[in-house]
Amino acid sequence: MKKEPSVAIIVLNWNGFEDTQECFNSLRQAGCANYTVILVDNGSENNEGGRLKELFPEIHLIQNAANRGFAGGNNDGIRWALLQGFDYIVNLNNDCIVEKDWLSRLVAGVQAAGADFASSLITYYPETDLVCSDENVLLPDGSGLVVNHCRPVQPGGCIRPVFSASGAASLYSAACLEAVKLPDNQFFDELYFAYLEDLDLGIRLSAKGFKGVCIPGAVVYHKESRASGYRSGFHIFHLEKNRLLNELLNYPLWLIPLGELFYCIKTLVNISRKLFLKKEKNPRDVGHEKKYHPLSVIIDSRLWVLGNIPAIRRDRKNRKMRGLITGRVISHFRWRVLPS
Repeated sequence: MKKEPSVAIIVLNWNGFEDTQECFNSLRQAGCANYTVILVDNGSENNEGGRLKELFPEIHLIQNAANRGFAGGNNDGIRWALLQGFDYIVNLNNDCIVEKDWLSRLVAGVQAAGADFASSLITYYPETDLVCSDENVLLPDGSGLVVNHCRPVQPGGCIRPVFSASGAASLYSAACLEAVKLPDNQFFDELYFAYLEDLDLGIRLSAKGFKGVCIPGAVVYHKESRASGYRSGFHIFHLEKNRLLNELLNYPLWLIPLGELFYCIKTLVNISRKLFLKKEKNPRDVGHEKKYHPLSVIIDSRLWVLGNIPAIRRDRKNRKMRGLITGRVISHFRWRVLPS
């Protein structure tokens, strides 16, 4: 009888006790017997990590003294899981609720497809009939795009290839993570801290020829941006900073100016649309109007890059030596200037 693969599910918590508790309750019906939940508490207040461990004694707790972000916190969990010999690593946001048999469907799907990593079908919560994320695609300027974002969920979808899995509910084989890890055992690059680090990982996996799929039967409901705040200054700053990092760390030098030209065109098109078209407001944007000046975000993100040039150069040099920077990345670009 074939042995069931072992799975480590990594869940980060940062002052999100109630969301994490609801997530853990849903995981008890994940439908896979051979799995372990790893809680990485990123320096939460009120001993949230310890309290969650008391409620869910079956989990493994990693207690960090400070907030290490999505990248650093997940790296802590991945390192522990690989030392224990797990076959697959799952990253699951704490503000997610999984459907019954989600994990068994995810594992069965990636094995049936002969793939190395996979993305769940992530819908919004409570609007569970709308797609939140099912795949990340790469734009020429280093930003990401969810093609089916906010579109109705199509029942009975087939397993299909994807470029990059969404970090909110993704699965990776231990072998593919080991193949593209960075110095200091970084699987998600910790320069990113939060946002687009899943897309960066997807670019590295693509450079080494690993295969990704979306498993539409593995459904997760996502409350989205509970920790950082939807469209907050923190959110927008890291999206812009990490967009630049995706170019600087993953593109051949000749491709970076093309990416920035695309960024300028995309920005001008979207400004023009706002000025000349009366666009109906997205209901999800109500109450989340911008409280920052876009120009200040652009300036701050570039100042951050200038202040971290030595670390960026070291990172890029390592990637180049290992064949992780390739002009073939252009074949994966989606030349789309309008948001979904």
